Amino acid sequence: MKLPKFEYRRPESIQEACAILLDRPSAKVLAGGTDLLVNMKHRVETPPMVVSLKGLADLKYVRTADGGVRIGALTPLKKVYNDPFVAEKLPALAVAASSVGSWHHQTMGTIGGNLCQQTRCKYFNQAKWWRSSRPLCFKAGGDLCHVAKKEHVCYSTYCGDVAPALLVLDAQVVLTGKDGSTQVPLESIFSGEGKTPLKLEQGQILTEIVIPDHAADGFSTYKKAANRGSIDFPIVGAALWRSNSNGGSRIALTAVDRKPLRARQLEDFLRNKEITEEIVEAVDSLVGKEIRLMMSSTDTLSYKRRLIGILVKGALREAMGGK
Repeated sequence: MKLPKFEYRRPESIQEACAILLDRPSAKVLAGGTDLLVNMKHRVETPPMVVSLKGLADLKYVRTADGGVRIGALTPLKKVYNDPFVAEKLPALAVAASSVGSWHHQTMGTIGGNLCQQTRCKYFNQAKWWRSSRPLCFKAGGDLCHVAKKEHVCYSTYCGDVAPALLVLDAQVVLTGKDGSTQVPLESIFSGEGKTPLKLEQGQILTEIVIPDHAADGFSTYKKAANRGSIDFPIVGAALWRSNSNGGSRIALTAVDRKPLRARQLEDFLRNKEITEEIVEAVDSLVGKEIRLMMSSTDTLSYKRRLIGILVKGALREAMGGK
C-alpha cells in the first residue's frame, strides 16, 4: 500500500516542531511511525503535513534520578525494556514495552508514540475500500458511530500496552509547547473521547516520561491477552502495582474503554488487605463495575470481561508469590 501525498517537515529542535504545529493545526507528529504510517496507508488518517521528530536525538534516553527514572519520549521501546533499572525495579513497564507488536515494532516504536497512539475500532481500522461499503463513521469524518448507533460520538477503544503499566507506576509526563514545559499526571492527557483521544494544547508535544522513586518500592506486573504472541494489540490488558510497605495497590486496564482506566474500585477493595486466594477470587464480581465495554472489536463483551478477570487475578497471584 502506498502512502498518500503529504508535506514532510523534519525540525531540528522541539521548539521548531512546536512552532510548526501551531502554524499548521492539521499536521500530525511522526515518532516511530508504527501507528501513524499504517493509518495513512489505509487512508484512515490523511494529514496534509507530517512533522517528523526523528532528528531530535536529545529525546532518546533512560536516566535514573533520585531513585526514579526519566525517559525521553523518543526512546525506542527496545531500549526501555533492556534498561537494567527498568528491568529490575519497574518490571510492569519492561513487560509492557516488550509485549508491543513484534521485534521490529519495538525497535522502531517509541515510548511516547505508544502512549499517544490512536484509538481503534473494527469500523475505523480498515482499508478504504472496506469502509466505503457503509457511511463513514464519526471518527473517519461521518456523523454516526456504528458501535453506539448514535451521531456525533465515537466509541473506539484505546489499546496501548505501555499506558496501563505507567499509570500503576504513578508516572507523570512532560508536555512542551509555546509557553515552555509543564509536568502533569499521565492520566490527565487522555480525553476519554474516541475521536480525539489526547488532551494536548495546539502545538504541545509529549517530550518526557517521569516515574517517581516510590514506584520502585513495590511489586509490579503487566498481563496481556492477545490472539497471537506477537504483532497483535491486546484484546484486554491489566497492570498491577503493589506497595512493599503500606499495602496500597494500583490497577490499570487497557482495551476496555476510550482511554486507559485506573480500576479505583478494585484498588479500594484491596487497600490494607493481605492478598489471599479468597481475595483473589472476589475480584471477578468487581471487574465488571470498572469497565464500560462496547463492541468496537470482533471479540464479544462477555469474553473480554472474563479475560479481564483472569488477568487481574493472575497479576494478584503473582504478587502473592503464586502463578
